[in-house]
Amino acid sequence: MVAISPDDGSAIDLREPARAALLSWLVPGLGQLYQGRRLKGWLFMTAIVGCLLAGLWIGGGRVAYCLWKPGARRLEFIGQAGIGSVALPALIQSWSLSTAGRPLLPGGWFAPPLMLHQPVAQAYAARLQRSEPALTFYRDARDNSLRSGADQLSVWYLALGRFFDVGTLYVTIAGLLNLLVIYDAWAGPLRDAEPAVAGDAGPPRGDRAKAGR
Repeated sequence: MVAISPDDGSAIDLREPARAALLSWLVPGLGQLYQGRRLKGWLFMTAIVGCLLAGLWIGGGRVAYCLWKPGARRLEFIGQAGIGSVALPALIQSWSLSTAGRPLLPGGWFAPPLMLHQPVAQAYAARLQRSEPALTFYRDARDNSLRSGADQLSVWYLALGRFFDVGTLYVTIAGLLNLLVIYDAWAGPLRDAEPAVAGDAGPPRGDRAKAGR
């Protein structure tokens, strides 16, 4: 597939647009690099990945996660999912925590916060208590399961304050901006509307007047 550059009218080989779009979803700008558009690819990668990393740093690495339960829906994740390298691990961590009581990927990155009374694996609870002493856990007498005695999101807000919201905003903006990058990899650069050709302006004024009679 070939697109036309809006700058100089030259042809741009988009190679396999679907694959390029997928690559740019996984890592911003990677699809453009795959297409040989190196300047644009590195520009997108530097700007959007920089915005993403800045948000993760400001938010203490806790602002990118997937949580979709009644009364606790992380709507910001819809925007953050515009970057595949954020969306995929976040989905994996959310699924693993809800089914096995612990995140599957090491380090706990992209894991959602524990909700009050949520079952949790003992090894994960022990690790959390070392890193976040404010968290408490208890043993449920009904099924002997270990459960969270605190809302972890409240603990995060207490520790980070407004920086949690600022970091969330940065990561969400990065994901939304990457949607434009994905479209660019799929269809090429946006172009202005084609100017009207002089010969297509319609019949002469006199003919239009006659036609109106």
